[in-house]
Amino acid sequence: MRTIMRRQLLVLIALIFCGIGANAALRASFDYKQFFIPGEGPFIEVLFSFEGQSVNWNTEGTALPAASIETTIVFSQNEQVIDFRKVNVKSEAPNDGAVVDFIDAQRFQLAPGEYYMEVTLKDLNAKADGKVELQQFIKVTLKEDQVGISDITFVAAYAKADTPTELTKSGMDILPLVSDYFPPEANKLVFYAEVYNAVKLFPEGKYALSYALYNENGPLEETRSYIRQEVQAVTPLLRTIDITDVVSGKYDLVIELRDKQNKTLFVQTTTLFRQNTKEANFTTISEEYVKEPGMAFNNIDSMRYYLDSCYPIGGTLERVTIDAQVEVATIEVLQSIFEKFWLDRNATDPMSLWKEYYEMVCYVNGEYTTQIRYGHRTDRGRVYLQFGKPKTMVIKHNETEVFPYEIWHYYKIGNFNNKRFLFYSRNVVNTDFELLHSDMLGEVQNQDWLSIMRTKNNDLRPSESVANRQNARDTYSRDELEDLFYNPR
Repeated sequence: MRTIMRRQLLVLIALIFCGIGANAALRASFDYKQFFIPGEGPFIEVLFSFEGQSVNWNTEGTALPAASIETTIVFSQNEQVIDFRKVNVKSEAPNDGAVVDFIDAQRFQLAPGEYYMEVTLKDLNAKADGKVELQQFIKVTLKEDQVGISDITFVAAYAKADTPTELTKSGMDILPLVSDYFPPEANKLVFYAEVYNAVKLFPEGKYALSYALYNENGPLEETRSYIRQEVQAVTPLLRTIDITDVVSGKYDLVIELRDKQNKTLFVQTTTLFRQNTKEANFTTISEEYVKEPGMAFNNIDSMRYYLDSCYPIGGTLERVTIDAQVEVATIEVLQSIFEKFWLDRNATDPMSLWKEYYEMVCYVNGEYTTQIRYGHRTDRGRVYLQFGKPKTMVIKHNETEVFPYEIWHYYKIGNFNNKRFLFYSRNVVNTDFELLHSDMLGEVQNQDWLSIMRTKNNDLRPSESVANRQNARDTYSRDELEDLFYNPR
């Protein structure tokens, strides 16, 4: 039996520009896949998935916020450059101004052999002159007239291709999932692979192909499928596995080519990580985490608190995972989610980054915790943890004609200058101040904020913007509040 073991290169790379939180660290998932084109030879597909919340968005002179990441990819052999490419990957946010994740795929035609691959990423909208750099040895193995299976690609979406692009394979546009992580809400695993020159193993013209998920105990038979195939130069394989009942843990997706006697002759594998609300099978958190003084990682209540405190700086998927798991998961699940969260941000020294962040958590929970929620779950706590301590704070808790409010001013947030946040409380005895308006991209932007602030004695809801404008009180000086917002001091 011949086996190609798929190396697990899928990594999260981070560049810290300044501080912790959104617009501070460029985060991108990276992977590469090997495919083959008959008559042309093998090629390497290099994949990036950029996390929108970690990218600097340029709003100057554009109709929509735009991101721009410069990718440089170099393949070399024996210190000689074989192929080189520098690409400016651009993305525009939707019309609502929300930041979005975006992907990039590039193909490199390479002869069989060993290569040294260097990848450099640079956020062109960032003021700091920093770069993300990654080096990796790769081996191109697919050859003309030899049996082979491409690397396995997890698929986010697919459709029939009208016009071929870098994402087109076998007449289908395949949008890759640049991740080996499948969260609780994912109930299907879609994958794509290609079989080459099967006639070399099966001259009779037909063969059996099977695939299944494996753990340390062997195959999960409920995920196994068998397919009868006609041999051809390239056999595309686009399949779906139901993972609704697959419990949390680490798995191998295994594709096998079998003969008439059901003997396996060729295998391709890739690794994935499944998280589910069902019984888990996780490796517990590293001993260095458990032994850290003052950090009770072996206590389930503490782990719930620690993981929940990560919510403000989590990506969209991470926040969904935390909300779904923090109250129901076992301690092993909580530990694994927590460990992955910080390893994704600093693979070499996650504890240092966690301790730095935890100091901020302790501060906001001391300052902003209310009768119903921790400070890190309040708007003020979330903004503080995402963007750091504001440069100036205007605190007005005892106003008579407007609601109690605070104005936070940041000189710098990533690539943005002079950003402001207006928090207010509709109940003078409630210390939980809600974010009413901000001029920061991706935050609440309420054009009626001045009118809403002046409706204290009318007791109107903020959503009633028309009524707010009609009932605005004239006894309060609009100039003072507006001046403090645009010129905080």
